[in-house]
Amino acid sequence: MRIEYRITNGYVKDGTVTFTYEGPAEQLGQQPAGKMITDSDEGTFVYLFEDGEDYKYLHFTQGVWPLMQLLSAGSQDPMLACSDAEIVLNGFTEELTMLVFNIEGNGNYGETFMLAVEEAFADTLQTMG
Repeated sequence: MRIEYRITNGYVKDGTVTFTYEGPAEQLGQQPAGKMITDSDEGTFVYLFEDGEDYKYLHFTQGVWPLMQLLSAGSQDPMLACSDAEIVLNGFTEELTMLVFNIEGNGNYGETFMLAVEEAFADTLQTMG
């Protein structure tokens, strides 16, 4: 069974992007996998957590894409604030940047998702492209 969670909020404090997750850290699995994929049907970027031989999926909704855009300006990975701990999302920024450039102009992700990513991450694409 695929276990999925939605990330819909976050903030910037002292220059660090932090996303919020209402549940305890242990619900997410054993550790961040350092990998990101997309779910173009849902219109989300998906960060993976390792949980034994399986993964748990954190869907980053379009509401937090502006915070994700901020990450591409640097190399620092964001934090995830859970109800009982804070976790560094290792590899998040590098994986996100790679995906954004792969999605640009790539209709395989679906036209709607591709255009949404190109618009939300226009600064990244212009600055680093």
